[in-house]
Amino acid sequence: PIWRLYLVCLPLYLKNERGFTMQEIGNLAWLPYFFAALGGIAGGWFSGFLIRKGYSVHRARTAAILTGTLFLPAGLLVITTASSLVMWICICLTLFGFQFWVNNLQTLPSDLFDRHYVGSVSGMGQSGAGFGSVIFMLTTGWVVDHFSYTPILIVAGFLGPLATAALFLIGGRIQKKNI
Repeated sequence: PIWRLYLVCLPLYLKNERGFTMQEIGNLAWLPYFFAALGGIAGGWFSGFLIRKGYSVHRARTAAILTGTLFLPAGLLVITTASSLVMWICICLTLFGFQFWVNNLQTLPSDLFDRHYVGSVSGMGQSGAGFGSVIFMLTTGWVVDHFSYTPILIVAGFLGPLATAALFLIGGRIQKKNI
């Protein structure tokens, strides 16, 4: 839902809540997605680098997931700042962190399951994420229509850290399957 929120709602948020013109949105709205691409590359590189340096898969993925998680609450600052520059920086940091984080999360099925099950487990995870995103986006529309983007940005700011906490509380040790 975090990615979908920024992917779908960012232009509307910028126009309706921040008063940006279509020209301004066109000139600047690519920046968060550029930083997201950098985050995706950096997240994959970081965990791979740690594994090549001798860290266990568990330590490398944990470090990468926690590092990405640290960036996600930057989205909360979007609602507290009047500065457009700070807002853009916060959104860029959020999407950088999200892709850093999610690319390592999406690697977990290949770490945790036998190769015969990786596709099925990944598909179930992506189906769950898609279903959750649909519900979140429908809820977003209703909340924005009745209140503002503020509650949605608050929820989005906490979703990643909560998901990370849940992963580490119930997920167990991350070990590469050698099958």
